[in-house]
Amino acid sequence: MKAGNLKDYLRNKARKEDLDYLRRGFEIIGDIMIIDLPDHLLYLKHDIIQWVMMKHRHVKTILRKTGEVSGEFRIADYEILYGSETETIAREHGCRFKIDVRKAYYTSRLSGERERIARKVKFGERVLVMFAGVGPYPIVIARLSKPSEVIGVEVNPEAVRYFEENIRLNKVGDVVRAVPGDVRAEVPGLEGKFDRIVMPAPYNADEFLSLALIKIKEGGNIHFYTFAGEEEVQEKREWIIKEIEKRGFSCEVENFRECGNFAPRVNRYVYDIFISEAP
Repeated sequence: MKAGNLKDYLRNKARKEDLDYLRRGFEIIGDIMIIDLPDHLLYLKHDIIQWVMMKHRHVKTILRKTGEVSGEFRIADYEILYGSETETIAREHGCRFKIDVRKAYYTSRLSGERERIARKVKFGERVLVMFAGVGPYPIVIARLSKPSEVIGVEVNPEAVRYFEENIRLNKVGDVVRAVPGDVRAEVPGLEGKFDRIVMPAPYNADEFLSLALIKIKEGGNIHFYTFAGEEEVQEKREWIIKEIEKRGFSCEVENFRECGNFAPRVNRYVYDIFISEAP
C-alpha cells in the first residue's frame, strides 16, 4: 500500500468532520519528526505512526508538540508518540548539528534563511549572533563564508553544551566561539564592535535592539527577527527606524521578508538594517 499524503491516508480512518482539523505541517529534524496533533485527534495516533513508518522510514522518534516555544531557554513541550530517543543529528548546508529537541531550540525551517544570511557575510567580517542556540547561524556562516570571527551568545546551558560540541563536530573552532550567558550581561563586555549582528530570537526582539546598537560598527548590518501581524509589517519597519534614529544613528531598512509562520496572519519577519552613520 502506498502511503500517499497523510490526509488521504486517514480519509477512511478519521471522522469526516475531523479531517479539516488535521494540520498538514510537520517538521523533521534528523531522524525525529515533530507533529501538531490536537487532543481530539489523538484517536488517530496509531494510524499516523503507521503512515510515518511507511512514508519516512528513517524516522526513529515521533514527537507531538504540546506547548509553544517559551521561557528564557526558548524550549517547547513535547509528548513522545513513538520511539524514545530525542537526541539527533540534523544536517544542513554541509554542517551537522547535534541536538536534543527537548533541551534546546532548533528548527530546520530556518535553514534557507541561515544560508541567505551567510551568503551576505563578506570576507573578514566580524559577526555577532545573539541567542545563538546550538550554533546553526554561527556555524553555517563560518562554513559558507569567510568571516574573521563569529561569536554566539546563548543563555541555555544545554544549548551551549551542544553549541560547543557542534563547533568541534564541524571543525570551525578557529573562527566560531560560544559565549555562555545572558546577552544583556555578556554583549556589553565583548571586545570591540561587529560588522554584522544577527538577532534570531523573535519573541522579545524589541527589547534587545538597543543592545545590538552599542556593538554595531558604522557601515554595519543588523538582521532583526520579529513576529508581526500581516497588517503590522510597515508599522514595525517604522518603529525600527525610529528606535535606531533616536539613539543618534542613521539607518536604512534595506529589505524585509517573511521567513516563517507563527499563527494565522502572524508571521516571522526579518528586517535587514544597514547602519549608515553611528554617533
